[in-house]
Amino acid sequence: MRRDHGAERDAAFARAAGADPGWAAHQDATTRVLPVVALADVQAGPPVIAADSPGAALRLVHDVFRRELALIRAELTTSGSVLGAQLRVTCLTLCAGLRNHHGGEDAAMFPFLDRTRPDLAPVLGRLRHEHARIAVLVARLQEVLAAGGDGVADEVDRLTADLERHLAYEEEQLIPVLDAG
Repeated sequence: MRRDHGAERDAAFARAAGADPGWAAHQDATTRVLPVVALADVQAGPPVIAADSPGAALRLVHDVFRRELALIRAELTTSGSVLGAQLRVTCLTLCAGLRNHHGGEDAAMFPFLDRTRPDLAPVLGRLRHEHARIAVLVARLQEVLAAGGDGVADEVDRLTADLERHLAYEEEQLIPVLDAG
């Protein structure tokens, strides 16, 4: 919902400017009132992933995480000590996406593989352990973002290193299994 004026718009804009003073500076530099757009969560089914196989779908999802991490790292390199609103949104979106993806694997794919492929128990055990470790790193990143962003680059580096290793291992171990039928 777009708001161009009124108390609700002013309150929302003040929150945005408090999180990123660049918004206030931008407003001060123009005569027009910057609109505020409120996003509302919508209920939707699972995303449709256009892939030729379950393994290809897994790789596509992983590649989205890789691209998001690359965008975050590039933004951190160019932004210096200023943690802009877009970078915050990208980080928080990545965090939510990882939680959803790993939650889905833990709740559906891994139990299915536990039942149908008991030989994968060591692999699935390692992946579950890595999910827990990545969840801790995601929580740390969110804490740093909530506290103002000091140290965000270090947290992103830690998350990137662990997540890259995890994604590579998961692809190496599971894509052949998923694509074998």
